[in-house]
Amino acid sequence: MNVFAILLFLATQQPVTDTIVVTASALPESVESTPAAVTVVTKSDIDEREALDVADVLRDVPGLNVSRTGDSGHATSLFTRGAASTHTLVMWNGIEINNPYFSGYDWGRFSTAGVEQVEVVRGPYSSLYGSEAVAGVVNVLTMPKRSGGSGVVETGGHGLRNGNVEGSLVSASQLVSGSLERREDNGFAANDDFAQTSANALWRWTARPNFSLGITGRYTSYNLGIPTNLNADLSALVPSIHRRQNGTESQFALPVSQTLGGFGYDLTLSEARNNDRFTDPDDPFGTVSSQTTSTTHRARLATRTSAGIFGTFVAGAEWARAEVTDVNNFGPNLDHNRRTEKSLFAEDRFSHALGSSRLEVSAGARYDDFDTFGSQVSPRVAAAWIDGAEKVRAAFGEAFRAPSIGELYFPFSGNRNLNPERSRSAEIGYDHTFATGSQISATAFRSTYRDLITFDNATFLFANIGRATAQGVELGASHSVGAMYGSLSYTWLDKPLPRRPRNSGSIFLGYRARGLDTNIEVARTGSRADVLPVSPFGEITNRAYTTVDINVQKHLDRITPFVKLENATNQRYQAVAGYPSPVRRAIVGVRFNFER
Repeated sequence: MNVFAILLFLATQQPVTDTIVVTASALPESVESTPAAVTVVTKSDIDEREALDVADVLRDVPGLNVSRTGDSGHATSLFTRGAASTHTLVMWNGIEINNPYFSGYDWGRFSTAGVEQVEVVRGPYSSLYGSEAVAGVVNVLTMPKRSGGSGVVETGGHGLRNGNVEGSLVSASQLVSGSLERREDNGFAANDDFAQTSANALWRWTARPNFSLGITGRYTSYNLGIPTNLNADLSALVPSIHRRQNGTESQFALPVSQTLGGFGYDLTLSEARNNDRFTDPDDPFGTVSSQTTSTTHRARLATRTSAGIFGTFVAGAEWARAEVTDVNNFGPNLDHNRRTEKSLFAEDRFSHALGSSRLEVSAGARYDDFDTFGSQVSPRVAAAWIDGAEKVRAAFGEAFRAPSIGELYFPFSGNRNLNPERSRSAEIGYDHTFATGSQISATAFRSTYRDLITFDNATFLFANIGRATAQGVELGASHSVGAMYGSLSYTWLDKPLPRRPRNSGSIFLGYRARGLDTNIEVARTGSRADVLPVSPFGEITNRAYTTVDINVQKHLDRITPFVKLENATNQRYQAVAGYPSPVRRAIVGVRFNFER
């Protein structure tokens, strides 16, 4: 029996359970009703894989490709639908956390500790979120649905040690939750060690009539070694015993929400901060050290009104100010350089019955005004025709990425005359949800990018000189019936840009019986263009690779001992040229679970 037959083998004894998403629209909606291309990763999905990092589960999402420079903790990029890593907006509980220094987000140190759900929406979403929501949005949510506690203790080869504890108290008026994780890993080479401490905290108070306020916070500190560096003539990568990086990342927010009949509002005040330090006393060009601090303060207000036959109308405003300071041992590069934006946005969410079927429409636009380049308008419209278990959807939108503070002001290469990167995207897709909750989906997409910001070798400045087209197909399937469960993803890109494979995908299959849960994941990354990591830094082809992870769990009353074998076939590969990836490693551990 082939993989598709296994995943699509369906029974009718189990009911469909709608999963609510809050990222694809300004309003909460179910996966079955949204006109967006959306994938939801649940806490159960994370536990089945015993995944330590959010990046480990994102690689199974159609349309996404994860590229890591070596072992855990090191720089990790996410490419959505073949776009740049700076074209995906990342949020934590709805708070935007992309780094304003050089845009994008480093997924190397985002732990799954405390994570309840990860929502991935693909396509342009600048109409809701503004800059950087060009190819998609990833929203990591930590709000629990029930009271309880859990913990994990595990150890593995190459000095891996990890401990995590989580707890929550949920009532009609109060929600309190928190998590704490400590991880240490010696890595797979000299000076390849990694240590991390992660913490999440959330409090929400709900009062009648329909009023709530809360406090949320996240903190991560890390320390890691960088095992290699270029030699003095740039001709080879050599061991680097004292090359180190450490830092902290934090988010803090005050959300307020109230509903008054047909009118409601959500107000969120937030701060996101990064502090990264780098040092290498043995660099061939002398001692090198640097420290970069970036801070973003943001206020977002969204109002919603039920407008009868016109559905629900959402309108809001947003203000944000980002600031970056970068200093090295030769002096400051950036000294409290700032970027400020003011935005207005609106969206109409409309549903209309058509006999036994229905039409779902979402239409919106956003106006952004930046003090660095001017204004930008981003429209988006999406529609879905739903007939029972079948859904046909289509969407069109425009999006942009504002020049980062580093691109604008960094000494010698910064260009204060940069314009934003712009895109136009269209897609059409089909989804089918079976009575068991199993799903299949297929989406064809095409995006054109202009005014891409690249380094101009003629002027030695960042400039708007790039253009690109990304088009392809993404397929997904999920299945859970009786003792069998699994998922499948596949992405095909036409003429992909560097470090994006033409073909990539994964197969995840599991079987549980009498408390024993066994699953296997096979992930394939096709060959792709890359850059030679030494002089003359020309284009090369990085070979394809396949990894296999095996996980066995024994579910007892309140504890679950498990054994996991990562890279079971001991595949030798480089996700990024010049950075050898981890070899085979065995992990053993116990997960505790106490629910009220």
